[in-house]
Amino acid sequence: MPRKKPHITVTAVVSPAIAEELDRLAKANKVTRSSLIRSLLEEKLTERANERQEDAYDRLEKRLAGIENRFGGLIVKAVKMSAQSLYLTSIGLQYGHQRQEKKFLDKHWDDAITFAGKQVESKKKQGSQ
Repeated sequence: MPRKKPHITVTAVVSPAIAEELDRLAKANKVTRSSLIRSLLEEKLTERANERQEDAYDRLEKRLAGIENRFGGLIVKAVKMSAQSLYLTSIGLQYGHQRQEKKFLDKHWDDAITFAGKQVESKKKQGSQ
C-alpha cells in the first residue's frame, strides 16, 4: 500500500564523525537514521521560519513605534493650533475685531503662541498623572 505523503530521497555527504553521531542518536531514540534526519531537518526549517517571523515582527514593532511618535507629534500640533485659534477668537470677540493693525495682530499672535504652549504643558501634566 503506497504512502499517502511520499517522501523524496535526498542525499548528503557528511563527515564520518557526523555519520557516527547520527547513527548513535538513531539507536538511542530507537528510530531509523532517515526518520531521525527528517525530524532534525524539519526542526531546523521550523526554527528558521520562526526566526524570519520574529524579524518581521521586530521590523513591524519599530515601524509602529515610529508611527506612534509621529501621531503623538500630530496631536501636540493639533492642541497647539486649537489653543491658538481659541485665543485669537476670544481676543477678537473681546475687542470686536477692531484691532486690525499689524502691531496688535503681531502681539495677539505672540500671545496666542504663549497661550498654546501653556495649554500643551497642562495637557502633558494631566496625561502624566
